[in-house]
Amino acid sequence: MIRLLFVVPCLLLAGCPAGRDLPPPPTDEPKPAPTPACGKVFQDPGVHGGSGCCLDPTAGLLKAEDILSICGEPAQSYLGQTRDGAACRFHFQASGQAPGNDPRQTYVMVSRPLIPTGTPAPVAPDPLLNWNWKKIPLRDALGYQAAAASSEPGLLDRETVLWAGRGRRIVGLHVSKKVCDEHQAGLLLQKAIDAVP
Repeated sequence: MIRLLFVVPCLLLAGCPAGRDLPPPPTDEPKPAPTPACGKVFQDPGVHGGSGCCLDPTAGLLKAEDILSICGEPAQSYLGQTRDGAACRFHFQASGQAPGNDPRQTYVMVSRPLIPTGTPAPVAPDPLLNWNWKKIPLRDALGYQAAAASSEPGLLDRETVLWAGRGRRIVGLHVSKKVCDEHQAGLLLQKAIDAVP
């Protein structure tokens, strides 16, 4: 009986693998970065305002899908969004644009200044901005397009600059001409002013 008590533990121990026979501990695989709430962020340290999702009050006024469909760009041309203060920029590698061109210059930027309570609702772009503006047609809103920007030479050769107002709701839009033409930029402005709550 004593012999049996001695043999059973030996058999049990013999069946156990030695410590050196154990597989190595699992290695921790790097966890993928979480997808930002805005979908895609344009990662470039040289971007004015830094990388990151757009913030209120401009977040959600335009979506990348809106710009792609209105301007006729392929989905792979969208590089992501960044914020520039309270403004929101959508960056693109525009079709027909050489891969070496700077996507920091091919963007659609939407801004929404908040008008303080008690201040009269604006009916035109800020008169302190030393630019000439022409009226453009919008549905249920006032619309203007910059016609001359003497303080920033060459800007209007590269961008269409637009302003829309509906009561106390204001939207500004800068659209690279490599991404959208002027007509398409006007459609984006209408979509943005319609999205303002």
